[in-house]
Amino acid sequence: MQWLREHMRNHISGGPSIEPGEEVLNFRRAAPEPHRDADAVALVYQAADAVRGAQDRAAQIEARAEDLVKLAIEKLQIAENRIRSAEVEQRAAEAGMNEASARIQATETALQRALSRIAALETQLSAAEPRAHAAETRAAEAEKALRRIEHAIRTQILDGGRGAPRKSAAA
Repeated sequence: MQWLREHMRNHISGGPSIEPGEEVLNFRRAAPEPHRDADAVALVYQAADAVRGAQDRAAQIEARAEDLVKLAIEKLQIAENRIRSAEVEQRAAEAGMNEASARIQATETALQRALSRIAALETQLSAAEPRAHAAETRAAEAEKALRRIEHAIRTQILDGGRGAPRKSAAA
């Protein structure tokens, strides 16, 4: 790569000279500074680290959301079991008319608590779903950004820009 740069410099410097009075634009770029390449590579590594960090955070958020959903489902199952248990107790209370009034009242209270817990768990579940969706969206965006960075690395750094049209400064 360095040989090609030297060859092109020698070729360009040996060409016909242009008079200063002519209106000609100079399209030659200044020779790249050696530390610029290293800076660019360092920036690519920093960008890759940032993307990895975003992906890690998205994965952690998604894992937390999944854990919350699993916990909510478990609590919902426990609440449903309690409801079934309360219903069984309610039937037994109805069979024994002497203690029916006290047991029915206790069962209704337990049922109301269970329903309140179910409602709270449903609220938690519905709150966790958008967070999980947002985490998935962020992960997809991070993957897209990573693909663009990888493409840029391949086309601009690894291939040295060969064969790939250069983007204009306006783009």
